[in-house]
Amino acid sequence: MRAVVLFGTLLYFLLMGQSLAQDFQVVSFNIRYGTPGDGENKWKSRRDRVMSIFKKYKDGIIATQEALPLQIDEILDEVSQLDVVYRSRTIDEKGGESNAIFYNKKTWRVIESETFWFSDTPSEPASKSWGNTLPRIATLVVMEHKPSGKKLRLLNAHLDHRSDNSRERSTELLLRKLMTEVAEMPTILLGDFNEEPEGENILRLKEYFTDAYSGSELEGCTYHNWNGGSHCPRIDYIFYLKSGLRLKGFVIDRWKNKFFYPSDHYPIVASFAFEQP
Repeated sequence: MRAVVLFGTLLYFLLMGQSLAQDFQVVSFNIRYGTPGDGENKWKSRRDRVMSIFKKYKDGIIATQEALPLQIDEILDEVSQLDVVYRSRTIDEKGGESNAIFYNKKTWRVIESETFWFSDTPSEPASKSWGNTLPRIATLVVMEHKPSGKKLRLLNAHLDHRSDNSRERSTELLLRKLMTEVAEMPTILLGDFNEEPEGENILRLKEYFTDAYSGSELEGCTYHNWNGGSHCPRIDYIFYLKSGLRLKGFVIDRWKNKFFYPSDHYPIVASFAFEQP
C-alpha cells in the first residue's frame, strides 16, 4: 500500500513539474524613450525603476515599445539573464526607437524574426503611409520554449497615435501577417495600439483574437501619463489565439517607488500555458 501511495505521489509531482514547464509570462511595456524633456521622469532619474520591472519579469518575455538603443544596452548590462531582438524604425538599424523584445536566454530560443513598417511598402525601412506622423513598426518573432519544445509566434506592435486611417490600415496588415501568411502555431499579438477598447480596430482584432484582460473597463487603465491611478485610457493590449494557449492570469502592474513610476504606461502581464496536443 505504501508503495502505491509513494508511486502516486511521485506521479503527481512529475505531472505538476511537466505542467509548470509549460507555463510562461509575457509582458507588454511601453518604456518611454529617453528624453530630457521629461524632467523629473527623464531616463537617468527613472532608470532604476525600469530595471526593477525587467528584473521582476526576467524569466519571461518582455515586449517593449519606444525603446532606444541606449536603453536596450543598459537593460542588457543590468539584467544578464536577458537577450533581445530589435530593429529601429529608422533607416539605421540601431538609430532610433524600436519594439524591442527581451527574452530569458535559458528559457527561449529565437528561431526567426522580422521587423516591418506600417506602410504601403512594409519591407522598406523608415517608410510611412496612411497618415502616419512617424514611421511605425511591428516586430515579429518565432521562438522555441526550451523546457517544452513548443513554438510561439509573438508580434509586438506600436500603432500611430493620431491617424485613424493609419490604425485601420495597420490593423489589416497585422491580420494578414498573422492569419493568412503563416503556418498555424500558438500566437500572441501585443503592444501599444493607441486606441481604447471600444475602438473599431480593437473590435476588429477581437474577431480573431482574445483579449487577455477581462476586468472592468473602468479599471483597465494602462496609459496614466505619469499620474498613476486606475482610471485612465486602456491602449495597451495582450491578445492571443486560444488554439494552443491557455490564459492563466493577467495583471496591470501599478508598482511605483516614492510616488514615481517607471514609465507613463503601466506594464501589463499575462501568464500562459501551452495546451497539450
